[in-house]
Amino acid sequence: MSNFSSLAAALLLAAGVFALEAQQSTGRVALHVVALDSAGSPVPDLTAADFAVFDNGSPQNIVSLHLNQSDEPRPLVILFDLLNSNFSSRGEIWNILKTSLSRLPATGSLYLYLLVEDGSLYPVHGLPGNPAAQGASDASWVQNIGPLLDAAMHSTLQMRPQDMRRSSPVDLPERFKTTWGALDDMRARMATLHGPKQLLWVTYGFPSAIRLAGQGWWDGGPMLRQLGARFVQSEITVYTADPGMNLDRGVLNRDSLDILTGATGGRTFSTVDLNKAIAQAEADARTNYSLEYQPPARNWDGKYHKLRVTVARKGIRLQTEQGYYASSGS
Repeated sequence: MSNFSSLAAALLLAAGVFALEAQQSTGRVALHVVALDSAGSPVPDLTAADFAVFDNGSPQNIVSLHLNQSDEPRPLVILFDLLNSNFSSRGEIWNILKTSLSRLPATGSLYLYLLVEDGSLYPVHGLPGNPAAQGASDASWVQNIGPLLDAAMHSTLQMRPQDMRRSSPVDLPERFKTTWGALDDMRARMATLHGPKQLLWVTYGFPSAIRLAGQGWWDGGPMLRQLGARFVQSEITVYTADPGMNLDRGVLNRDSLDILTGATGGRTFSTVDLNKAIAQAEADARTNYSLEYQPPARNWDGKYHKLRVTVARKGIRLQTEQGYYASSGS
């Protein structure tokens, strides 16, 4: 087994234990569901009878449904990915970030980090050191976003240990591993905030399947789904925003973004219009449902289960987690 495969297996096992223990404590599967009409507006009057849940294709009995409505914005962290972009594309996003964030109202708990090429997280406006102080945080700092982001970008440009953005298969495993670790680090930092929160990852993404020299293809999908399970247990919904075409390689690795956001009940935005993405994320947070069902005992097999949630009412689109890891011995 290659060093990369060994490390991936270790990370997968550690992530699995985290997710499985959390599921085992209740015996139920809890889902966060956003329901939108054809205009993209939230639908607040659905009942349990309107929903159907399928666990690995088998219909399930819904035991509870609760409508969540709040005018309080959730904490939101924006992560600007320098690792998975080249200089020309990051310059464009750099300017978009400054323009978009300067137009945001100075309300809510908003934070900004850079994912640097060495895999570290650089705080432009970081999370509070004391979680109890989060309620006093506001977004007034965005009025000074230009100088703040310029200074941060100039600092991080001095931290480039190597270029891992090339499409060579030799470099892709290291980039996957580094990105996975950085995202989990971001999750751990956000987990100190109380209650539900959101991550908006501005990125081109990275391949979810990698061809290893002389060893065939390696599938990173399970690791991404495990990472998504960790985000869910930390009460974090992941959204991504991308500019569309990767200027470095001529392709966009949106498959990895779809897997990760789908695992948390978030969504991908094929645009770097951050004002639009943030507004939609906030709308999702204001009106949503908590749905629970209790699978039969035989379902707790420690494996990944695909989920499908449908609604009887026509014209409604649902957004929820696409799967979970079922603990054994429950």
